[in-house]
Amino acid sequence: MTQQKNSVETIVAYDAPAVKALYGEAVRLFLMDCRFRNLSPYTIEGYHVYLTSFHRTLEAWQLSLNTLTPKDLSVRMINEMLEQNLKPNTINGKIRTLQQFFKFLYHDGQLQVNLADTLKPIKNDQRVIHTFTEEQVQRILAAPDPNTFTGLRDYTIMLLFLETGIRVMEMYNLTIPDINFEENTVLIRMGKGRKSRTIPIQSTCIDSLKRYIAERGSQSFDKLWITVFDSPMARNSMIHMVKDHLAKADITDVKGACHIFRHTMAKFFLMNGGDIFTLQYLLGHANLEMTRYYIELFNTDLHKQHEKYSPIENLTNEEDFAESEVE
Repeated sequence: MTQQKNSVETIVAYDAPAVKALYGEAVRLFLMDCRFRNLSPYTIEGYHVYLTSFHRTLEAWQLSLNTLTPKDLSVRMINEMLEQNLKPNTINGKIRTLQQFFKFLYHDGQLQVNLADTLKPIKNDQRVIHTFTEEQVQRILAAPDPNTFTGLRDYTIMLLFLETGIRVMEMYNLTIPDINFEENTVLIRMGKGRKSRTIPIQSTCIDSLKRYIAERGSQSFDKLWITVFDSPMARNSMIHMVKDHLAKADITDVKGACHIFRHTMAKFFLMNGGDIFTLQYLLGHANLEMTRYYIELFNTDLHKQHEKYSPIENLTNEEDFAESEVE
């Protein structure tokens, strides 16, 4: 029996069509499970892309899921990606995908061991997070013409980005019922991790949203953001729109422009005295790790802010002023 099993594995390892069929079925079942777990379509698409790339790696190695070893993943694969000068985020994206993939195959009984059990992400230098200055924010918001429909829409979108710090997919998914003018809130139904949260908004943003929704008019669909042709605005169109207005505001060489609004919101919120736990909820962070990183990142700005608004220093200055009045 053992000899027969080994001979089958040897055939599978070098028979490209057989390898492709077995691997393809495993990927199909994994992605189906991802859909059952209600993962984001973009997460599922990312898994699909990485697993397609990994299949090409298996073909180059002339290996199958049956002949692959943990060392092939933790040593051979990592070294090859490093030699290709792939960015740490790209490498770790593939690692996280394979961790989920092989975990599924193991729990589903398709593999006797979890081949990715010892596979760990590589060390990644703390990334630099860019934010807009107050002066840049003013230039950005002045870029669209609010007297036109598209200008009003674009202004309102960027205003809402700054007010709430929501992600671009969360902005794209907003619908008319998500805006509650009675409670002055925005409901994020499909946040990261498929969790919903309710974010308060203030008067400037409320006024702009009311004006935009009035101009939007009645439609046959609930999508909040629309084009001049009365069709839902595409996600990529929203991203390009933001980049265009940043260019008009003379802010160039910016990557992930929509996400910079999110970082800027976090910075302004903390500098204006907001607490870390509220910020965690508003941004939809699953834990405090990223929120704490904001604290470290903006440490210099917060120090200046504390120096300006220090309770003790202000109290001392008030006492000195009172004494001088008495004298």
